[in-house]
Parts: sequence; structure tokens; C-alpha cells
Amino acid sequence: MTTASSFAYRTAGLALLAAGLASSSSLGQAPRQPQIGSRVAPLLRQDGLTFRDLNKNGRLDPYEDWRLPVERRVEDLLSRMTLEEKTGLMFHASIQGAMGPNGEVTDRMGSFGGGGREPAVQPTGVVRAIRGRMNPYNVEPVDAAPARELILKRGIRWAVIRPGNEAPEVTAKFINGLQEIAEGSRLGIPMVPSDNPRSGIRRAVMGVEMGPAGSAARQAGPSRWPGQLGLAAIGDPAAVRQHAEITSRELRAMGIRALLGPMADIATEPRWSRISGTFGEDGEWTARLVREFVEGFQGRELGPDSVLTVTKHFPGDGPVKDGYDPHSSYGKWTIYPANQFDYHLAPFRAAIEAGTGAIMGGYMIPAGKDTVGVNFSKAMITDLLRGRLGFQGVVVTDSLRSMPWGVEHLSQKDRHKTMVLAGVDQILSDNDPKYVLECVREGSISEERITASARRILRATFQLGLFENPYVDPDKAREIVGRDEYVKAGYLAQVRSMVLLKNSGGILPLPAGKKIYVQNLDAQAAGRYGTVAGDPKQADFALIKITTPAIVYPFGGGFGFGGGARAGAGEARRGRPEAAGAGTVQIPLVLGNTLAYTGSASRKQLDDVLKLAAAGVPTIVCVEMDRPTILTEFIDSVAGVFATFGVTDGAWLSVVFGEHKPQGRLPFNLPSDMPSVAAQSADAAHDLEDPLFRFGFGLRYNR
Repeated sequence: MTTASSFAYRTAGLALLAAGLASSSSLGQAPRQPQIGSRVAPLLRQDGLTFRDLNKNGRLDPYEDWRLPVERRVEDLLSRMTLEEKTGLMFHASIQGAMGPNGEVTDRMGSFGGGGREPAVQPTGVVRAIRGRMNPYNVEPVDAAPARELILKRGIRWAVIRPGNEAPEVTAKFINGLQEIAEGSRLGIPMVPSDNPRSGIRRAVMGVEMGPAGSAARQAGPSRWPGQLGLAAIGDPAAVRQHAEITSRELRAMGIRALLGPMADIATEPRWSRISGTFGEDGEWTARLVREFVEGFQGRELGPDSVLTVTKHFPGDGPVKDGYDPHSSYGKWTIYPANQFDYHLAPFRAAIEAGTGAIMGGYMIPAGKDTVGVNFSKAMITDLLRGRLGFQGVVVTDSLRSMPWGVEHLSQKDRHKTMVLAGVDQILSDNDPKYVLECVREGSISEERITASARRILRATFQLGLFENPYVDPDKAREIVGRDEYVKAGYLAQVRSMVLLKNSGGILPLPAGKKIYVQNLDAQAAGRYGTVAGDPKQADFALIKITTPAIVYPFGGGFGFGGGARAGAGEARRGRPEAAGAGTVQIPLVLGNTLAYTGSASRKQLDDVLKLAAAGVPTIVCVEMDRPTILTEFIDSVAGVFATFGVTDGAWLSVVFGEHKPQGRLPFNLPSDMPSVAAQSADAAHDLEDPLFRFGFGLRYNR
């Protein structure tokens, strides 16, 4: 065997060996040579095959030998690792602010998920009365350690890559830089970069620019698809599989190898703020689509062409009490008045059967099952997930440093210990293993327990093929991500996801070439279909886009006063300013969680719709639904209503004017009123009395 540093050709310092078949022998087909990528580790040749000398000792060790079974490679590597190196694997950090303009890894670093402020500046007056004191659970902040320190000194190998607006090739260069740092470590263990889904449509009403308005033309960044609700509304499992396969290719091209998804939660409590990320209300349908999602991203088994899925939020975050969310203390409970706890496990069973590489535990405390949050619960993680359901993959916590429900009285060290003893393998958005190391050295956590988690984590890393080639080609990232055919597929999925709820007198599709008034829509996109009028009274038709009524959480917390989907059209942020120690904050004039517009922070949206209808112009309403929405207040006054779940203006207009036909069906029931919402059981599907529209409803055009 010889060292063969010059064996491979190098492009920008990267050695890549094209995959191919080794010659056959009398004993049968020789092993298939995988693609090898190396920047730091020397290359080794043996029997005409190429390997990476990851520990730089000049010989081929079992963990470096891709011909051997994964389990043998894992055990060999474990035998070489220090306690510190094993423990570092158990922290799934978050890296943001470390990327230079051209993808270089810088020494600066942002932090995410810490939540702690020391010393905390306490608010006074109205702010104190509404929001309470700062950092009430004594959360220690997550420090902003540079990426190089995280990798080389703390042993971090899995990390969420928080995106900015950088081009795909820049992301690829940055991840390559992280991999190069990891390759230079003692054992050369590669990174597993992860991220949340990047392919959803961002709504302008949330203060973020939306995707391209209705064009299937080339765009920067990944292809744009409807959210999980929209994929469910299409009614075709093949559409979910197509989305997953395309998005997996795009993520892999940038070097991202794990996805914090899908959400397998069943949306049985219609007021819950995170329904937009689910496949809807029906457990059987959700389970079927979760299976397609997992297999689309991973394939039939984890391998070099996989993006590992982290299915969440076990054992199901859907039945939250009163619709509040466990990011906040008053929303920390999931409840089961209809005794339907097992109903919510079905999608997780489907994910396990499909081979999901990881499962994320939720923030919540499942009432009647334990008195602590899921990730602190041995009953949930070890007994239920691992024991009863038989899951053998990686268990990841959510980013729960600021949500220590049930263990608020414990120190940060004891919270870490409790999670490890409960059975979790990785702590998300945390980056310092010091407390777990202290517990091992003190004897409260055994080293065998650490090794068990390291074994599961390394097994997945080997299966992903990262020990052979962790690098990607930035030029290919530029070519693959946002490829025309992928953009077109995402656009057509948007079109197919739209649900037509009302079509008075068959008014839809609208004829082109008329005068149209638009509100909350891209006027340029609308101009393709007619003349955009400045006065609704001068128009033949009026088109308006609105959102689900905003939730304004009553006491601040994880999402504050209406973050994300909870901010709706921005109405929630209106109110009077109040001084609060660290600065000035807005105190909303409306607080509450309602699916009706009257009494909500989004009342103005209802007024806008009724004003257009009162002008005598036939009005078509697009309701961008984050969760079930009560339409009773205006549906009788307008000519047409659509429900959408993450689409561009251009995609919606193409259906309104008949370029495409509506095909979607509701992924949940739409209530008629708030009393029926309050009366239904949080854990039971299809439990609304007299819904306005039922699960699966969707009209079609007659012409």
C-alpha cells in the first residue's frame, strides 16, 4: 500500500475520483469504487482502490475502509474516539453569521436559540404587567463561538446552517469550508450540515418578499413549492414524493445533508399556530404523506444520495391546549380529552417504517403521560419511542433551551443531564458539551450512555457517504438549485394546491381583458390579464388577498406578540409604545386567539373585503390560510373564494383567469363559528359541529 496524494486530479484543492467499477476477479464482482473527495487527508491506494487517510497515520484503518460493513466501521471509530469527541457529536449546533461574502468561513459567529440574557434588564409598567419578567427560567445564553472552535475544540459535527440570501454556490463553498476544517481534525470526522425547509413561499404580508410572481422562469435559490398544507391539498401522494425528490437534490447540491422535517403533527386543534407546517387534520392521510416525504428525501434507505429527515414533533404537537403553542409556558400542554393520544402516533409509525434517520421530540408536556416536556421524559423517549415503537435512529431535541417545561427549577447542567438520561442523542441549537462532560466525570451519566448516542449518530453519518466525500461542486450547485424544470414543478404544485370554495353563478374563471381592481396583490402580475383600475367602482372585478386572522399571544413568550404566521397582515403589531428597560416595544391593542376576523388583530382585512363588496363590484377573495379560517363573516357578500397554502400571486391569478383549473381539496374542516371551535376536542380529528366546509371539499370549474 502506498500514499497516493497525487493520484487524483484536483480542482480548487479538492480531489475527486470519478465513481467506477473495479475490475472483476475470479471470485466475482470487485467492490464499487465510490467517489472520493479530500482536501486535507492524504489518499491511500490498496488493491487498485482509493481511500482517505482521515487520521493521517499512513495506513488504512477499518473506519476508513468503505468496503467494510457500516457497523464495523462505526465500532472501530468509536474505539479511537475520546470522551470529548463522542460528546461533541451530541450537540446539534446552529451556525449563522459566519459566512463571508464569497462563502469563506469567518471567525465571527452569531448565536441562535439561547434566549438567556444575563444580567436580565427587567421591564416595568405596562410591559411588565403583560409580558412578565425577562428570562424567568434562568436560561443561560448560548455563546457565539466561531465555527472553527465549535468543530475543532468542542467536537461539533452536526449543525443547522442558517441561510441568508446567498446564492446556492456560495452556500456550497461555505459548507465545503466547514468540511475542510472538520477533515483537518484528529480523526477527520465530517460535518452533517442541516437546515429547515428552504422551498416554501414566503408571504409579503409577513414582511418578507414573496417568491417570483407566477413565472416559471429561472430564479435564484431553490424551487418554490406550497407548504405541507398545500402539498396535502393537492390530494396526490406522488406530488409529495416529487417535491421531496427535487428538494433533496437541491439541498444535496449545496452540501446540506439533513432536513429538520417533515412535521408529522396532526392538526386536530384548529387554533394552533403551526398548522401551516403540517399535512392537515386527517391522521391516515398525514401518515401516508409523511411516508412519501421521508422516502422522497432519503430513498428506500440512507445512502450517499439521501438527505436525512428529522421527523417532528414527537409524539404530535397538534392537540395543544386552547390552540396556544408550547414555545410559550401557557401553551406547554398537549391534552387528550377524547383519549386520542395513539391517533397522533400514526404518522410517526409511518416515518419509522419508511426509515426516517432521526425523530425530533416536541417542546410540550403530554398531559396524563408525564409531567415534563417530551425531551426530558424517559417515558416518551426511551419507553415509547425506542421501546414501544422500536425506533433505532437518532433522537434530536427541538431548540428548547428557553422552553424547559417541567424542569424549570433545574440548572442548565441538570437539564442537559435529564435529557441525556431520558434517551435523546442530540440537543438542538446548543453548542457546548461542557455540562454533559461534567456529568460523565462525576458519574451521573455513564460513558456507555454517551457511546450509545455516538454510535447512532456515526451510523447515520457513515450511511450518508460523508466519510468518503463530504464536498460538493459549487458550479453544480449553481446549475442544479433552481433548475428550470424544478421551478416549473414547484409552480405547478402551487397551482394544483388551490381550493375553490365559492363560485357564485359560475363567475370563475374570469375573462381576460377586463378592468380589474387588486388589493394586496402584485399589480404587475395582474396586468397580464387586464387593465388594473385604481378605483373599484370603475372595475369589472375586484381581487383581494387576505390572510388567516392573526394570533396575538397574551403574555409574550417564544413567539412574542404575533411572530411568523401569527402576525397576519401586520395588524397585531399596532398599538401604543411602552418603555421596557432594554428599549421600546409595541403593546398590541388586541390580544387573543380567534379564527374569526371580528375581534381579532386582523379586523381591517374583513373591513377591506366588505368595503369592496359594498362597492357593487364582483369580488374574488384569496384567503392565504395558515390554519382553518372562519369565512362566515364575508362569504355571502362576495362572488368567489379560494383557500391557498403558500402560493405566489402569479400562480393564483393563473387559476382565477382560467390558465389552470382549481384541483385542490381542503386538508382540514373549516368552522362556521368560534363556539364550535371552543367545543371540539383538541385531540380528535373531524370533530367540529356543523363546519362551513368539510375536509376534502373543493369545487371545480364548469367551463
